Amino acid sequence: MKKFFGIGRYVVCSLLLLGVFSLFVVRLFQWQIIDGQSYYDLSNTTSSSYIKLTATRGEILDRDGNPLAQNRTCYNIVFDDTLIDHDHINDTILELIGIMEETDTEWIDPLPIQLNDDGSYSFKKDYDSEIEFLKSSSMLHVNSYATAEECMSQLLEMFDCQEYSPEDAIKIVSVRYNMKKNLFDADSPYTFAEDISADVMTVVNERTANMSGVRVDVTTIREYPDGALAPHIIGKTGPLTAEQYESFKADNNIFNLEDNLSGYSYDDTMGQNGIEYALEDTLRGKNGKQSIETDRDGNLISSEIEVAPEAGNTVYLTLDSRIQAVTNVSLAKNAKAIKENPVPTESNPLGGADCEAGAAVMINIKTGEVLAASTYPTYDLNKYISDIAYYNQLNNDETYPMINRTFNGSFAPGSIFKPVVAAAALQEGIIDSSSTVYCEHYYTYYTKDITQAPKCMGWHYNLNVLNALQKSCNIFFYDVGRRLGITNLDAYGTLFGLGQKTGLEVSESAGSLTNPEDYERRSGQTWTDGMTLSAAIGQLDNSFTPVQLASYCASIANGGHRMQLHLVDKVTDYTRETVIEEKGATVLNEVGVDDENLEIVREGMRLVAQSGGTASDFANYGVEIGAKTGTAQVDHHSDNVTFIAFAPYDEPEIAIAVVLEHGCSGTYSKNIARDMLNAYFYDAYVDEDGEIVVPSAADSLE
Repeated sequence: MKKFFGIGRYVVCSLLLLGVFSLFVVRLFQWQIIDGQSYYDLSNTTSSSYIKLTATRGEILDRDGNPLAQNRTCYNIVFDDTLIDHDHINDTILELIGIMEETDTEWIDPLPIQLNDDGSYSFKKDYDSEIEFLKSSSMLHVNSYATAEECMSQLLEMFDCQEYSPEDAIKIVSVRYNMKKNLFDADSPYTFAEDISADVMTVVNERTANMSGVRVDVTTIREYPDGALAPHIIGKTGPLTAEQYESFKADNNIFNLEDNLSGYSYDDTMGQNGIEYALEDTLRGKNGKQSIETDRDGNLISSEIEVAPEAGNTVYLTLDSRIQAVTNVSLAKNAKAIKENPVPTESNPLGGADCEAGAAVMINIKTGEVLAASTYPTYDLNKYISDIAYYNQLNNDETYPMINRTFNGSFAPGSIFKPVVAAAALQEGIIDSSSTVYCEHYYTYYTKDITQAPKCMGWHYNLNVLNALQKSCNIFFYDVGRRLGITNLDAYGTLFGLGQKTGLEVSESAGSLTNPEDYERRSGQTWTDGMTLSAAIGQLDNSFTPVQLASYCASIANGGHRMQLHLVDKVTDYTRETVIEEKGATVLNEVGVDDENLEIVREGMRLVAQSGGTASDFANYGVEIGAKTGTAQVDHHSDNVTFIAFAPYDEPEIAIAVVLEHGCSGTYSKNIARDMLNAYFYDAYVDEDGEIVVPSAADSLE
């Protein structure tokens, strides 16, 4: 019986397998014999391909949701390699250019060669990088000294344009050149014209109905509502450089329709600097994929979105646009005033006539948020992107407006370094609140020859640390710095973040904090104890960024916590409805000074802003502040002027740093700080005429 059942199972399994194979045979017979001719005809009359659906880039907003970098819907004219008739591509290009000229619409024309009135060819001015690429092995592979005539001759042959008139040929060559440069193929459509008007879009759609491979795409374009508000911080997007493309290629991050939709194509754009670059992965989004089927004449039969694109995320910055605008206006106004109204003196013969630049920054001392960060001179991001003459002007400007002096400019601090010296001396027990030093203008510890002795700006006689900060007495800090020693000065300066990066998301300089090893390596001179005196009043190799100075001031005000500074407040999805990431407060380190000692320093800074202090201008200001002024000598130039402050004094919320390069007079740095405080506490704003208006609290202007 068991044997019978075993045989039965084999029979059943065999029958099932036979049935399955029979179905396959029948189906194959139907496909190949019965319906074979129809499938053969279909394969010869249709073709399938895929196109990339580019993801919308995420937007950048300020802390209140005001747009800093946003997207605008626009129309682009695009060539699709999967649909184009390559035998007649030159005629198609010429016909399309005719439409552009009729409608007075610009098209992308990057060819660095121009046709002259006499029929000769020459290279265009200010197209050096494009000329270099044209001659490179990636395009013509000719010698660097090849002439425009020689290059054009090769291009005409390469793109089969010899039979066209010179006027038409150079137009066709420009488009074909850029197609080749941008690796135009089935996977990479070529954008012929960007941001055309709706009227032109209608004309193009009507006139190109019988033009193979040409279509109008609805896409988005990046724009900056106020290109001059914070260009160094926001940054810009732009085409990939050859180096960037090769880097992505080495990382296997190149666009591929099969397995890497969001990889980079040669003609892609990406963030090139600022937040646009730093948060590229967050803003970029994920590309999609669409399949299309066409007949042998290129007519669309069907299309289907197989992978939907995902828009990039929206980034909220910590910047307050109103405070940023006030800071920009005040910084520019006061820097110009210094230069236009110099006050020469014996120690400063230029008197500020050489003042060209400055920076100002405001941060939240509890969270490390950057509320405003202004640099002067500056530029307009929109003009930089769209105006080649403006672009070249900026790059040739000897005042270097492209440099973000707030984050990357490094300046000798002068006397605003003294609070860290006081804090270190108190913590190390070198002094206490009642310790005094006698100031009689000259410091004669190392020499009795007063012509060689370092000196003070005044005669202050007996001073404790509070009065020394209030009067900014050099003699007090020479003596305290000498007793403290350069090792302690360097250690505490580092703990306060001086000569250290602040943790910002964008590029920043580390600056430099004076120490014997670096000084000897830089100068070739042997360090002596007397050099500690200069270091103790913020001279020698001390050189810090304005944002470091604001961070250092914040650490004094908040009880000794060195906060990581940040420009990103939060990240949401593109719709702004779902918060993906929220940036919280992060403590980088404690400064190693007890709060009771920091309180003494804070009290000294409060006296600076009272009657008798070096910032007595704020004695009657509506909000009590703590501050420190500084003047730093610069070889062959007017002095740098610096200013730091925190406010309100009792419950500090913000810290400010202002630097005027070769600013000479501290009056102007205090003017800027006052405007910034008015913006924070009294809602000051910039009106339509570019003037700063304070809508409340008239005493804030006293």
